[in-house]
Amino acid sequence: MTDIVFEKATIGYLRTKPLIVDVDLVLKPGLHILLGPNGSGKSALLKTVAGLISPLYGRVLVDGIEPYKERRRKVAAVVGITWQDPYYGFVEPTVRDEVNLILRQLRARGNTDVADRLVPQQLWDRDPFSLSGGEAKRVSLASVLVADQPVWLLDEPFDNLDLDGVRRVSEIVREGKQRGKNIVVALHNPFYLEVVESDSVLIVDKDKRSLDVFKGGEVDDSVLERYGVLSRRMICR
Repeated sequence: MTDIVFEKATIGYLRTKPLIVDVDLVLKPGLHILLGPNGSGKSALLKTVAGLISPLYGRVLVDGIEPYKERRRKVAAVVGITWQDPYYGFVEPTVRDEVNLILRQLRARGNTDVADRLVPQQLWDRDPFSLSGGEAKRVSLASVLVADQPVWLLDEPFDNLDLDGVRRVSEIVREGKQRGKNIVVALHNPFYLEVVESDSVLIVDKDKRSLDVFKGGEVDDSVLERYGVLSRRMICR
């Protein structure tokens, strides 16, 4: 089982003010939803766990290592991170090559069932940059989750997806949780709290630059609005 541990960690980018300060937290395997206003530091937190940026202060550990101090291949075998903009990570000429890239890099068999469920058959030979937003999101997710890492960091995984896409992604996330993965999902739309059953909800307080933890998946609308997060009743107005 792979824990994510924050030890007095301050999250942010160099030469800018810290976004989230003094985080002391242990995330056990399960599903954790990360909420917060735009610019509050959700993506920066995911990038820190993935080792793409270092904490400004303190430490973040994944399976006992500080990922930002390790070689990318070693970290990528443990942590899979997907991008909010699905086109950001595309480098290969076809969808098939894009999905297989991480398996070649890690020399891993992975879990090709995930890719088959996410990517429609007619897309495999397409240029990734020719895809619609929803199609690109499916391929972007498949190109990471196919490696079947113990930690999944998903930045807005439901954006641009149709109903079938939302169902498939939510099923894969649910099954990943059942298989003991540690999954952190950053969201801006609280509707998806109803789609996936989380073990905790993490909300960034942008004013205090803190990360507050709510156990279980139930957070009422008044709490969301207090943090400046879009609430379900606001969506329904």
